[in-house]
Amino acid sequence: MSTPFIYTSTYRVRAGRFQDARNKLAEHAEFIEANEPRLVAFHIFADEEAGTVSVVQVHRDPESMEFHMKVASEHIMSALNDYLGEAVSTHVYGGAGAPIVDTIRQYDPDTNVVAEHLAGFTRTTAA
Repeated sequence: MSTPFIYTSTYRVRAGRFQDARNKLAEHAEFIEANEPRLVAFHIFADEEAGTVSVVQVHRDPESMEFHMKVASEHIMSALNDYLGEAVSTHVYGGAGAPIVDTIRQYDPDTNVVAEHLAGFTRTTAA
């Protein structure tokens, strides 16, 4: 089994657009669930007080993230042009040297890549 590819990002929400962000991101998550069967986990968290939303994605491998970027690219660009502002932080765990990391850096040049996977596991069903 290859090392998982984990992506996290936090974005500022444009002033006055938090409810729009909530609605559109919920729709986006439904779309992703229906169209990306290889994605292990996809979660969006909101911190309205801080004015941010955070995305956590767990992919089986970097290729799954590449597929995600193709499937979601239209939504991502629409969100960045509409209700999301600049990236506060972006982290990639695993996938060092994968071409998708360069693509992610186009959205946030300050992306932090943590390359070495020391240990761990993924459960697809918990007891």
